[in-house]
Amino acid sequence: MGAGLGGLFSAVRLQRMGFEVHLFEKNPAPGGRMGRLESGGFVFDTGPTLLLMTDVYRELFGFAGRRLEDHLELVPLDGDYRIHFGDGESLTMRRSLPELLRELERIEPGVTPRFYRFLESAALKYRLGRSEFVERNFERARDFFTPRNLRLLLRTGALANYYRVVSRHFRTERLRQAFSLQTMYLGLSPFEAPAVYALLPYTELAEDGLWFPRGGMYSLVEAVVGLARELGVRIHLRTPVERILVAKGRAEGLRVGGEDLPFNAVLVNADLPYAHRELLGGAADGDFRLRPRDRLRYTASAYMLYMGLDTRAEKLLHHNFFLSARYRENFEDIFHRRVLPDDPSFYVAAPSRTDPGMAPEGGDSLLVLVPVPHLGGRVDWRREEAGFRERVYGLLEKRCGIGRGSVLYERVRTPEDWRAEYNLERGAAFGLGHGILQVGYFRPPLASRSVRGLYFVGASTHPGTGVPLVGIGARLVSGRMQRDLMSEGWA
Repeated sequence: MGAGLGGLFSAVRLQRMGFEVHLFEKNPAPGGRMGRLESGGFVFDTGPTLLLMTDVYRELFGFAGRRLEDHLELVPLDGDYRIHFGDGESLTMRRSLPELLRELERIEPGVTPRFYRFLESAALKYRLGRSEFVERNFERARDFFTPRNLRLLLRTGALANYYRVVSRHFRTERLRQAFSLQTMYLGLSPFEAPAVYALLPYTELAEDGLWFPRGGMYSLVEAVVGLARELGVRIHLRTPVERILVAKGRAEGLRVGGEDLPFNAVLVNADLPYAHRELLGGAADGDFRLRPRDRLRYTASAYMLYMGLDTRAEKLLHHNFFLSARYRENFEDIFHRRVLPDDPSFYVAAPSRTDPGMAPEGGDSLLVLVPVPHLGGRVDWRREEAGFRERVYGLLEKRCGIGRGSVLYERVRTPEDWRAEYNLERGAAFGLGHGILQVGYFRPPLASRSVRGLYFVGASTHPGTGVPLVGIGARLVSGRMQRDLMSEGWA
């Protein structure tokens, strides 16, 4: 249930393994948070805009006996993105190492050897972190708490404070910000995130780099949906699941449209806390051993503007980060004070730089994302949204040169919308947080510990949020399901 990317990836794998797969989605289109919005020639990706770790998608299509390139055109991004600091300076992150080093030296003379040491440390975190922790499913405590794993954690420094680790390699506040902002891809504060997430800038700069699918990120959804249907997956859109049926400690099916449908196993791609509360009614609360369900910690949310302009915003690259002059205070507002920042950092995607077909000739399709607190804090969106929108428009005019008069189309999405459209607990756009006590064995499991035949995939289960991590989770959970069902004689 749930046709987000985790559900789609898993459906492809399970169908290819020989199982009969039915995929139920409450919304009119598949893709979950990775959606598409179109109006008047403007095309917008509604969710993720950064494509990393393309080997995950290539492996999925290879598993199905296909080539990704036959279904999707991926475009490598050269000038990957530009960072605008709060003091007016900017830095362009380049795919070419010599060009990138010139940019870094311009900001911080003499930084090159320290940058190489940062990359070396980040490479270790990426390779060991991915192979030994991200791509392993820790079903039992004794699988996670081993002397070998402890040595690996100590060797990589994966659990150290991310911002402090970055600060040891860079002396200027600008570069410390440039190499720590990536934690916001996961809705985390760099001042609280574990250092393992240094793997994020590494994947951008030294591993696979940033890519963009021709036609927008939703083209990836369309490619996977096409593959799933080609293999025989039955996709039921506009079909909300009302209940997960559990009897004698085992998932036995789904209630859909008032009818009980029997299945041998149930895989949940709906937001995990919502599924536990609304669809299971506490039947699987034994899964939360370390921290009760009502005490889970969540990522930030996102205030979104989808804007169609009658002119081209010439200052923008494809990806653009505008950082607050109060960088640390901005994160404290979001994660501690739980208020709307006075001077927020924000991100702007202008995909027509790479794919002109995503905007009318002479115009621009922009996605503006502002990190904000999740619901349950001190923000009343009904009262504060209009004022915050004006604040964001003021920043767009001041820092991007985008005037209100050039806006032909606008759509707003607040944390209230994330909750209403996707059942995201507290409107947390990135799912559960990734603090030390919510990763690895401590994260809600892929296979329920208390209900047999019940499985989970998506941002709030192992290995975590982000499109490639969800893809890895789909591989892990489908393999576990295959083993369990075969052992029970279902295949």
